[in-house]
Amino acid sequence: MGTSTEAGSRSGDTAPRAFVVRPAEPKDAASFLEMWRAVIAERTHVRTERAPQSVRFYRRRYFRRSWSDDQASIVAVLGDRVIGHLNVSREDSPVTRHVASIGMAVTSDWRGKGVGSALMSEAIRWCHQFGVEKLALSVYPDNQAALALYRKFGFQEEGRLTGHSKKSIGYRDEIVMGLWLIERPHP
Repeated sequence: MGTSTEAGSRSGDTAPRAFVVRPAEPKDAASFLEMWRAVIAERTHVRTERAPQSVRFYRRRYFRRSWSDDQASIVAVLGDRVIGHLNVSREDSPVTRHVASIGMAVTSDWRGKGVGSALMSEAIRWCHQFGVEKLALSVYPDNQAALALYRKFGFQEEGRLTGHSKKSIGYRDEIVMGLWLIERPHP
């Protein structure tokens, strides 16, 4: 099982405010969905344009087993408020089972304050625990903050999917990135 990690003291605050990074729990479902819908409403950082699932869905099916050998659903919480989420899922096929893909969202008022880094660190810890050798993701080219975060952790660009997302605001390219967690094999 994952562990809780405290992070996020902010300079300039009169009292230090810390968020906790831990595996998601069923009690996080309502707050997660509120955060997720707010990020979706921005229309710029994530693929989806709606959140059709209910609090019940996330409580019962998504957050019940949030740390297993197949996937981890990790949250950053400030008190009872979910301020960030990262899902990391291992590929299903036997030939790509060494790879896991991630998706991440951080509420707008907590971006640039270490939430993404804390979530990514916990995801990498999960990868090491369960023998994942490579992390993969895609990101929109104009999401400079996310690109900087991924590069900080050592992700490399592996390609570009042109017009891959067809959103209400138009077609969006995606940059494919990868991070080897072992010495990169040479084919």
